[in-house]
Amino acid sequence: MKKLLTLLVAVVSATGLRAEGYQVNNLSTRQTGMGHVGTAMKLNSESIFFNPAATAFQNSKFDLSVGAAGILSYCTYTPSPTMENGLYAGNRPEWKSDNKMSTPIYAYFNYKPADRWAVGVGFFTPNGSSMNWGDNWPGANLVQKINLEAYTVQPTVSFKICDQVSIGAGLMVTWGNFDLSRSMLPVGENATTKMIAGGLQQAASQYNAAAQQYEAAGNAAKAAEYRAMAQGATQSAATAFDDALISAKLKGDSKVAVGVNAGILWEINPEWSLAMSYRSRMNMKVKKGHGTLDYRDPFVQAVLEASKMIPGLDQGTFSAELPLPTTVTWGVSFRPAPKWEFAVDLQWVGWSAYEALNVEFNEKELGIDPIYSVKNYSNTLTFRFGGQYRACDWLTARMGMYVDESPVSSDYLNPETPSMTKVSYTAGLSFRPRKYVSIDLAYCYVSSADPERTGSYPIYSYQDNTKLESIFSGNYKLHAHVLSFGVGFNF
Repeated sequence: MKKLLTLLVAVVSATGLRAEGYQVNNLSTRQTGMGHVGTAMKLNSESIFFNPAATAFQNSKFDLSVGAAGILSYCTYTPSPTMENGLYAGNRPEWKSDNKMSTPIYAYFNYKPADRWAVGVGFFTPNGSSMNWGDNWPGANLVQKINLEAYTVQPTVSFKICDQVSIGAGLMVTWGNFDLSRSMLPVGENATTKMIAGGLQQAASQYNAAAQQYEAAGNAAKAAEYRAMAQGATQSAATAFDDALISAKLKGDSKVAVGVNAGILWEINPEWSLAMSYRSRMNMKVKKGHGTLDYRDPFVQAVLEASKMIPGLDQGTFSAELPLPTTVTWGVSFRPAPKWEFAVDLQWVGWSAYEALNVEFNEKELGIDPIYSVKNYSNTLTFRFGGQYRACDWLTARMGMYVDESPVSSDYLNPETPSMTKVSYTAGLSFRPRKYVSIDLAYCYVSSADPERTGSYPIYSYQDNTKLESIFSGNYKLHAHVLSFGVGFNF
C-alpha cells in the first residue's frame, strides 16, 4: 500500500508555494488600494518591497510604515459527473471550504542620511494562506486542511546615480512553515474501505466470542467490557464509508533561504517614471518535517495496524526542496496633474522552475522510497493598474485592479490550492490627521476570471508512475474579501 503514501506526501508540494497563483498581494495598504502597483512609484519606505531603487527618492529623513490585512477566502467544489458516481448536472452536490482568516503583515523603515542614498529594512509575508475542506469531503485523500506561511526580512540600500536615475537592492532572508493534513484512504465506499469494514466486523465477532467465554467463566465485568467493544467495532464498521478512517498530519519548518530584490527607477520628467524590479528565485528546503497519524477510532487503528497497510511515516522525518520563482516587474507611472497619479505594472513569474517535487524520508530503515511528483507549472504574467487622487492635504483616494494568471493547467488542478486566473478590484483611502501621520484603509475583492474552473488531477501508481489509476475532477469557484489597515509616519 505504498501508493497511499504517495497520495500523502505529494501534498508537500504546496508548502513553500503559496503562490500557485496565490501570491500575497497585501504588502502595503496604500498600494492594495491601487491594485498593488508600485514599481515605478516613489513610495518612501514601502518601496523596499516594490522597488528598492525608489527609496532614494524619499522626501523625508525617516519613514516608517506598518500594517496588516485580513483575508477571507472561499472556495466551492462540485464533482464532475462520471459513470462511477452516477451524478448528472441536476444532482451534483457542492462542498464549501471553511477557511480561517489569513493575516499577512508588513513593516518598513527607511532612513535617508544624504540626498543621494538611503538605507532601510522591511519585514513582510510574501506568501501564505490557508485552505480547509473538512475531514470527510470526497477529496480528503488529496487534502483536508493546509496552512502555509512565509516570512521575509530585507535590509536594503538605494543610491541616486543622478537626479533622475536611482538603483537599489535588498537581501531577502526568507523562512516559512506549514501545517497540513489529508486522509490516507479515499473517503466513501471502495475496495479498501470495504476490506477495513470487513476487518471491523471480524473484530466484533471476536469480541463477542470473548464476551461469551467470560460469561461462561462467571466474569461479568470482563464480559460487559468485551460486549461494549463488540458494539463499538460493529458501529465503526457500519460507518466505515462515512468518514476519513485515518488522516496524516504533516508539519515542518523550512531552512532560511536567501535571495535578492533589486531595481532601477528612471524619472524621465515630473510627469513620467519608468522602472524595473527583479526578485530572484529561492529554494525553501525542509530538512526535518514530522508526520503524525490520526485514526478515527481505536477499532480502525487496531485493524489498520494489524494489516500493516499504512507506512510508519510518524516514526521518522522527511525532507523536500520547494522553489519560490523568479519575478521580473516592469512599471510605468504617470502624473498628469499634481493631485493625480496613475501606474501600471506588468509582472513575469518564472513558475516553470516548479517542474516536480522530490520527497524523501531521512530514515532509510523505514523502507519508504522517495516520491517524485510531476507539477509542470508554466510561466505567467500579472497585469496591475491603479490610480490615486489627492483630494486635499488630509485625504487621498485610490482605486485599482489586477489580473493574475494561473500557472496550473487544467490537467493538474488540485484542491490543495485550486489555482485560477484571478481578477481583483480594489479601493482605498488615506487620512492625514497630522502632517507626519497617515492612516490607510483598503478593500480588495478577488474572484476567478471565469465563473468556475473545471479541472482534474491524475493519481498514478506508486510502483509505476506512468500508470494512471484514477482522476479527481470537478468544478471550482473562488472568491475572497480583503480588508487592510496601515499607519505611516515620516519626519
